[in-house]
Amino acid sequence: MRNLINFLLKNSAWFVFIFLEIICFYLIFSGNSYQKSVFLNSSTEITGRVYAISGSISSYFGLHQENQDLLLKNAEMQSEINRLKNYLFQVEADSLKTEAFVRDSLGYRSEPHFIIARIEKNSISMVDNYIIINKGKTDGVKTDMGVISQQGIVGVVRDVSTNYAIIQPVLNPHSRFSCKLLNSNAAGILVWEGGDSRYAKLTEYPKYEKVEKGDTIITSGFSDFFPEGIMVGTIEEYKSETDDNFYSLTIKLSTDFGALKNVFLINNTNEEIKELENKVKNVKK
Repeated sequence: MRNLINFLLKNSAWFVFIFLEIICFYLIFSGNSYQKSVFLNSSTEITGRVYAISGSISSYFGLHQENQDLLLKNAEMQSEINRLKNYLFQVEADSLKTEAFVRDSLGYRSEPHFIIARIEKNSISMVDNYIIINKGKTDGVKTDMGVISQQGIVGVVRDVSTNYAIIQPVLNPHSRFSCKLLNSNAAGILVWEGGDSRYAKLTEYPKYEKVEKGDTIITSGFSDFFPEGIMVGTIEEYKSETDDNFYSLTIKLSTDFGALKNVFLINNTNEEIKELENKVKNVKK
C-alpha cells in the first residue's frame, strides 16, 4: 500500500495533467458541434474497422464448416442429376412398352448415393500410388466403391478398416476404368502408365470412331464403380496402336490429384447384378 501511495505522489503531476486533458476534450467536444461531429465520425470509422477485422477473423475460422456445407450441397446436386438421368432412362424404357403403366424391371437402375470424405494421405509420385481417407466401415464405406471429386474421377476403394479406407486412384498402373467420348457409345480402357500425374491413356478405343483434340472423356457406365457421365478429362493427343485397329488417346485428367482435399464415394452397386455375376462365377468353378 505504501508503494502505491509513493507511486501516486511521485507521478501526481502526470495524473493531474491527464485529468485536465480529459476535462478539456470533454468541454471542446460537448460545447462545439463541429468538433463533436468530427469525433463521432472518427469513432465510427475506428469501430467499423475493428468490427471488420473481427468479422474477417470469424469468417476465416468458419471456412471449414462452409466448405463442408458446399461439399454436401454438391453431393445433393449430383444425386439430383442422377435421379434425373434415371427418370429419363425410365421414360425412354416406358416408351418402348406396349402398356405404359406396366413397369419393366429391366428399366431400373440403382440410384447412387454419396459419402463425403476428407483425404488424410495422398501420393502422386510413386509407382503404386494410393489415397487414405477418414471414412470407414462405420460410415458405410465398402470395397469397390467408386470415388470422385468435384473435378472428376479419382479411383476406387480397395481396402476398408473401421474408420479409414484406402483408395486406388487413377494414378496407379493396376487401375482400369471403362471410359468413352461424350455423345458416343464406343468405350476404351483408361490406364496410367506412370510419369506425369496430369495425364493418362485411353487404350483400345475403336479407330472407326471420330476423335479430335479437346474432346471430352467421361465414364461409360459399363462397370460397377461409376455411373455413366462422370468427367474424366479431355483428349490431348491421339495415335494408332500397333495393330492399327485402335487408337491410343492421351487424356489430360480433369482431376488435379496434387490438390485433392475432399472426395465423394459412390454407392453404385446393384445387388441384383452382383448376385447374378456371383452365380455365373460359381457355375464356372
